[in-house]
Amino acid sequence: MRIEAQSGTAAGRSEPMPRANFERWAISDDYSTLREHVKRGARLASISGERLEDLALAVHEAVVNVIEHGGGRGELTMWHDGTDLVIEVSDEKGELTAAHLRAGPPPPPSKGGGRGLWLIHQICDEVVISRRVGRSTVRMRTRMGIA
Repeated sequence: MRIEAQSGTAAGRSEPMPRANFERWAISDDYSTLREHVKRGARLASISGERLEDLALAVHEAVVNVIEHGGGRGELTMWHDGTDLVIEVSDEKGELTAAHLRAGPPPPPSKGGGRGLWLIHQICDEVVISRRVGRSTVRMRTRMGIA
C-alpha cells in the first residue's frame, strides 16, 4: 500500500488520469444513501463480494471523519480509469494531513482516534491525503475487477 502526501496526477504518471463514470455527491449524515452510491459504482467497476463490502466500509470511515472532524461538510467523488476505482472524500475544514495515516499497527484504543484512517489504509490499494487551504482530501484507489 502506498501513502503520498499530495498528488495531482496518478502515481507514476505524468498526465492526469482519464476519468470514466465520474460521479459526485455532497457528504451528509445519510450514510446509507452514500454507501449505496459507492456500492453501485464499485459494482460497475467489477468489484464484488468481500472486497466490495470492505471498500464501502473504508468510504464510510472517511465520510464519518468529514462529519465528525472535518467541519461536517464536503463531497464524495468517484470514477475509474480502466484499471482502478478512485474515490475521493473531501472536507471543508482542511486540517487532515498525510501524517494522520498509519502504516504500522493500529493506534491503541486509549488514543481515542485514528483507527478509521488506519482501516482505510488496510483496505485500499493506495491512500493519498492532499491538503490545500480550507480543504483536505482522502483519495482511495482500489484495483478494478477484484472480488
